Amino acid sequence: MLRILVTNDDGIEALGIKRLVEALLVLDQAEIFVVAPDEEKSGVGHGVTYRTPLATEKRDFYGLPVKAWAVNGNPADCVKAAYHLLFAAEEKPDIVFSGINVGTNLGRDIYYSGTCSGAREAVILGVPGVALSYDNWYDQENYGDVVQMIAPLVKDFAERAGKGELAPEVFWNINIPHVPLAQVKGIVPATLSLHHYEDKYSEAAEGYFLMREYPQVMPIAEPYDYDLVKHDYIAVTPVHIDATDRSLLKQMDGWPLMQPWEKQGEQPDE
Repeated sequence: MLRILVTNDDGIEALGIKRLVEALLVLDQAEIFVVAPDEEKSGVGHGVTYRTPLATEKRDFYGLPVKAWAVNGNPADCVKAAYHLLFAAEEKPDIVFSGINVGTNLGRDIYYSGTCSGAREAVILGVPGVALSYDNWYDQENYGDVVQMIAPLVKDFAERAGKGELAPEVFWNINIPHVPLAQVKGIVPATLSLHHYEDKYSEAAEGYFLMREYPQVMPIAEPYDYDLVKHDYIAVTPVHIDATDRSLLKQMDGWPLMQPWEKQGEQPDE
């Protein structure tokens, strides 16, 4: 039996998480657990709750045959709490799916995204994690053909997880274009597009709101996730949770200051 944990950052009552569970329910021999925030937690990054207690509430989940709980915390809280409180030591989840997010999580969005944090927290705990986002920010009630689009992906990832074939310390960030299934050009590997928008602040009576300005979509020159999604590809990015720049680390061996004190002859002035 494959144990699948599902979370999100739009809240347990969001339509996107329902669509994700619908795509997972067709899998053979899968037991699905939903543990998600009791309210929207978009943009919370990888925040976890320390100073207030977490409370869980068992929920009916759209009448679907899954076990579900709402948590008064962030997506990372949901995954962490589920891992430690819901599953026995010998029955940990085989994979965590987080989403389907309203709107994309592309490029540096992965650092702000609660959806991505759900998948990242799974990997921190030693469980494969997959984040899914859909480019419907301006059409939020319309999930179109997304179930059919992600069905082969979630099946493939779930089967690979069951066989232990997914790389450790990597979560998978999937972004899906908001087009009919027939217009999808393919499922392709993608790199993060770190500079595809600019932050701007818009003044209002009560203060300032953070806004984003996006560039005109150009022909694809590099396999960036933003460009691929805007050209109707499903973009899949493996994101390693070890952010150490190892090539730079090696260069730092030659920095005079970066030496053990005994090699420098004396300690620096305090």
